[in-house]
Amino acid sequence: MELIIDFDKIKDPSKREWLINSLKLMQIGFQTAEKPQTIAQYNKDLEKGDAEIEAGDFTTAADLKAEADKW
Repeated sequence: MELIIDFDKIKDPSKREWLINSLKLMQIGFQTAEKPQTIAQYNKDLEKGDAEIEAGDFTTAADLKAEADKW
């Protein structure tokens, strides 16, 4: 059995990535119906990322290492 997934309906990029990685990990075959990202969408993603950084919503390498040490 093979799944056909319309990734365009999954708006959160982290959820899309999680789903793809999970399917690959479980070795479940799938096809995508995803369309290429437009320049407008790309620019919007960049602006959103810049706004998150300016608001201090990010993790430094040192913080990530400290968190990983707890695992």
